[in-house]
Amino acid sequence: MNLTTKVKIKSIIESHIQYGVIWKQDNGIHYGEKHLKKRQTRHEIDTSWTIDDYDQLIVNIMSGKNNDVHIYWLSHFTQKDFCFNDGEWIVMCGENGVMVTCMKGKPQNYFVNNPG
Repeated sequence: MNLTTKVKIKSIIESHIQYGVIWKQDNGIHYGEKHLKKRQTRHEIDTSWTIDDYDQLIVNIMSGKNNDVHIYWLSHFTQKDFCFNDGEWIVMCGENGVMVTCMKGKPQNYFVNNPG
């Protein structure tokens, strides 16, 4: 991973720690809330969790010193996605700092099942 990419990833992590997780919002839909409900329905997190709890999980995974970071990019993508993995959860964030997803799983399984 080149230095520019490392600096970009570090900047995104610091921004999410300082200002909070940035979720896509479109036509009145807050995608963080949508993801939260999906994880609760799948019993991956407790139904009492709020978006703040879910965002804290994301920040913890992104900032974990021993967690893996992968780059997910295909030639037709408009930006790179950064994938953080703590061995149990995957957090994907766009190069623009906006969250893509947070879910249980391993990145290699995600990439095989979502080849772009």
